[in-house]
Parts: sequence; structure tokens; C-alpha cells
Amino acid sequence: MMPRSEARTRPAARSPRRDIRFVSLAAVPWRFALAGRTRALTEAWAASGVPAAFVQVPSLRTGIERLIAGACRRGPGVAVLRPWPVCPSRWWARMRPAHLLRLTRNRARELRRRLDACGAWDGAVAIVVSPVWAEWLAALPFRRVIYDCIDDPSVHVPCPRLAGLFAAWEQALIARADGAVVTAETLASSIRARRPDLPIAVIRNGVDPDFFRAHAARSPRPADMPPPSRRIVGFVGALYEWIDWDLIEYAARALPELEFVFVGPDDGRGQARRFASARNVRFLGRRAHDRVPAYVQAFDVCWVPFRGDRVGLAANPVKIYEYLALGKPVVSTPVADVDSFGAHIRVGLTPAEVVEHIRVALEETQAPAEARRSFARAGSWRARAQAYAEFAAALG
Repeated sequence: MMPRSEARTRPAARSPRRDIRFVSLAAVPWRFALAGRTRALTEAWAASGVPAAFVQVPSLRTGIERLIAGACRRGPGVAVLRPWPVCPSRWWARMRPAHLLRLTRNRARELRRRLDACGAWDGAVAIVVSPVWAEWLAALPFRRVIYDCIDDPSVHVPCPRLAGLFAAWEQALIARADGAVVTAETLASSIRARRPDLPIAVIRNGVDPDFFRAHAARSPRPADMPPPSRRIVGFVGALYEWIDWDLIEYAARALPELEFVFVGPDDGRGQARRFASARNVRFLGRRAHDRVPAYVQAFDVCWVPFRGDRVGLAANPVKIYEYLALGKPVVSTPVADVDSFGAHIRVGLTPAEVVEHIRVALEETQAPAEARRSFARAGSWRARAQAYAEFAAALG
């Protein structure tokens, strides 16, 4: 059943307009280390015949990629654009607001010209993931703007001294938006408190279950994994500030007979070094997305060791859907709308509960695996993209 808050603010569903087109103003590059929501939705729209473009976040990395590969890349149904960054973000706090705004508008006008050159995007629907785009919108040719709020907004802030600037940008984005899509009710509540009249839909994250199952089936066990004789508790994802490193240390000490394996990029803060002497903890670094299913397939239990802070409690982790797509038992700390996963995951409120859930998960039979796979199929990116298109069409 639809939550009452969602039913109250979401427009009536209708068939997607035939002329609908999406331009995603992303928070990451197209080739980000982790294949995330924005790219997955863009590819799902394109696969269903809906024209879609992906505009990389205007960062230094995007600028370098543009110098090497050009401003626009046309793929099968998807145009990927690389705008010039305004200037290094570390300068923003020291700049006069009028100067920063002028530079931003100049970059936005240049992006408009690139959009015009790369396809027919006048009247498209903009999917805005980061508040950093707020001041770009006035120069861009969009019929509707949807704020795709998928995390606590603090994840977009590159350093604490810019928190005020990003808060102002988010408020401007909410004021400009014609609708908002969120991945969790807590995010909807935050937006609704600031603009009660804004149509809001809860469209959670998802997975490409066919991709995961096919790659897991045909890929050999990765050579850098522990031997099959060792049971594995595994994690795939970004090892950033929302990871509960104390919980990892507690679990590794409490369960020395298990291997704890982490696959994904870290934020360079050196937290992994505290496990240098731990014999049962391995950090393998980032892996290409098409290799990830083989790692998940080798895990006996998958887990999500997030901190219980604003970021963790607002998260709807993609990785949970990926774990469930392969029928794996999942243990997690509390995340947003955790009840939406039903009995498919176990949630530990304390380190001791997490450890006990891991022990229990290791002993379960294969019976629940198909139910987990079925849950993941219902949450496919194709289904999420369709729901998104219906919401956008209802905005007019």
C-alpha cells in the first residue's frame, strides 16, 4: 500500500507521454567506480525507447575527461555530456557570490549550446541529483525539473566550509522544482517541510537482476578471494564516511573463523590501515561493475555496516538489491525505510546483534533464496524507470 504521505503528494498516474525525454544532471561521472542509480535509470529509459542524456557533474575529473574524449559522447540511445567545471570547489567559499554566479551562468550557457548540438533536448525533463546544479537551471531548456533526492544532501558537500552554500543551493532547487523523487520517506519529509505543495514520489533504488545473475553464472570465482574452505562475509560499495569502522573491527574480532572481504573504492582517509594486522579482513579495492557479481556470488553472507548517522539512516543502498538479486542472506545496520525489505534482510541495532545475525545467516537453508531473487526482480531498474516516467508524465 502506498504510504499516506506519498499518496497525498504524488500526482495521479498516467501513461508516459510519447514525447518525454530525460536529461540527468548527475552527481558523478558516467564511468564512476560504482554503477549507480542515475546511470542505471538513464540506460533503462534508453532501452525502453525514451531519449535520455546524462550530464556529468561539473568537476575537475569531468574537465580532464572532456580534454581527452571531447564534450559529448553518443552511445546506444544515450548522450553523455561533459561540461566544463566552473572552477575548483576549494575556491568557492572565498569567492564573491556574484562572481561565482556569473561564472556558473557562463558554464550553463555553454552547456546549453552543447545540448543543442548533441540532440533535441528543448522541453526535456531534467533529473537533478545534486544541488550544485541549482544555479545552472535558468540557462537550460527544460520543460520540467525533478529533484532526484537519493541521499542526505550532506553527501554532496565536498568540504565543511561549503555546507552553507550547498544548503542555499538545495533550497533554490526545491523552490524551482516541479516535483521531487526520493528514495526514502525521511527525505520526503525533509522536502515537504520546506515546500508542502511539491508533488513527491518515493521511487527507491533497484538492480538489473538479469545482469547480475548472468554475470555471476558465467564468471569464475575471483582469484583474489579467500579459498572456498573459508566462509566469507562480504561488502560491495564505497568505503566512505558512512561506513561504521568500529563495527567492522568488532565483528572481525568476534568472528575470527570468518573472512571479511570488502570490494570498492575508499575515500583516502586511511581507515583500512587499522586492519593491517587483522588476518581475516581484506580490502580488494574497486572492481569493474561487470566483475562485481562474481564477488557477491562468492560471499556466504552479505552485509551493510553503515553508521547510524543522518547519511546512513537516509540511505536506500543499491547494494542490498544487488545482494538479493543473487539470493544472498543480508545483514544490515538500520537504513532508511528498512521495513520495505521485509523479511529479506536481518537488521542489527547493536554490534552484538549484527554478529548474532551473521551467525544465524550462515546456518540458514537455501529456501529463502528464491524469495529474495523475486523481491529483487520486482525492484528492477526497468520497473523504477517506468514509475519515474509515469510520475514525470503526471506533472504535465
